[in-house]
Formats: sequence, structure tokens, C-alpha cells
Amino acid sequence: MVYFFTITTLAINSILLFIIPLKLTRQELYTTWLAVTLNALLADLIFGHVLDLYDLMDPGPQPFDLFIEITLPATFGILYVNYMPESRKKFLLYLLFWAGFSVCYEVLSSYFGYVVYKGWQVWWSALYYIGACLYMRWHFRFMRKERKPL
Repeated sequence: MVYFFTITTLAINSILLFIIPLKLTRQELYTTWLAVTLNALLADLIFGHVLDLYDLMDPGPQPFDLFIEITLPATFGILYVNYMPESRKKFLLYLLFWAGFSVCYEVLSSYFGYVVYKGWQVWWSALYYIGACLYMRWHFRFMRKERKPL
């Protein structure tokens, strides 16, 4: 089931990225892809492997897991950045939506066996996703060289 779940999610996200109007340049797509992928890989390396708080599928690195790690989070990240609102008030609601959605998706991933908790608490994920979303807001503004405060 884990393969069906992850590939289906990746296929849906990929289709969405091809049919929605993208507001990002090719350079922004590329750097966002890299930033999200690096963030996901580092988080899973530190929390999953070094601290051993969870596994992704089976213990230890797996080729399929690596493929999912460099593709799936980035598709979510691009969707997030593409529709990110400018105003702080709208962004706060947007941030809360995406953090909540991300936690729900992670719990669903656990149900299908992609994430296997070994000490990790789900509420820690909410904090992580809030931080990751704030980082991506900064990242996007840095790319666009906006001088407005966060």
C-alpha cells in the first residue's frame, strides 16, 4: 500500500503542477525544488536516522525512499510557494492551513506505512511544518529580492 499511496500522491501533485497556472519563474521553481528537498533530506537524516525517532518505510535508506524524498516534498513546496499570499494576515491563515494539511498528510502517511513512528510526537511535526513554511516564505522573498519585512 505504501508504494501506491506515495506514487498516487506524487502523480496527483505532478498533474496539478502541469495544469495550474504557475506564477514562478523556472529559476524559482528550480531553487524552490532544491530548498524543499534539502530541508526534507536534512530533517529526515537528523530526526529519522541520527535521533532514530521514525523510519520512512523500512529502517535505513532505500532507493524508493530516496526517489520519494527528492520528488514528493518538492511538489508540495512548489504548490505552497506558488499560491503564497503577500499580506501578513492572509499569510497567517495560509500558514495555518498548510501546517494543518501537512500534519494530516503525515498522519495519513503513517496509516499507509510510509512514516513509522518510533518516539516522534505528531505535535512536533506541527512545529516543524510551521518553521518550514516560514523558511519557504523567507526563501521566496529572498529570491524575489523584496525588501518588505516578513
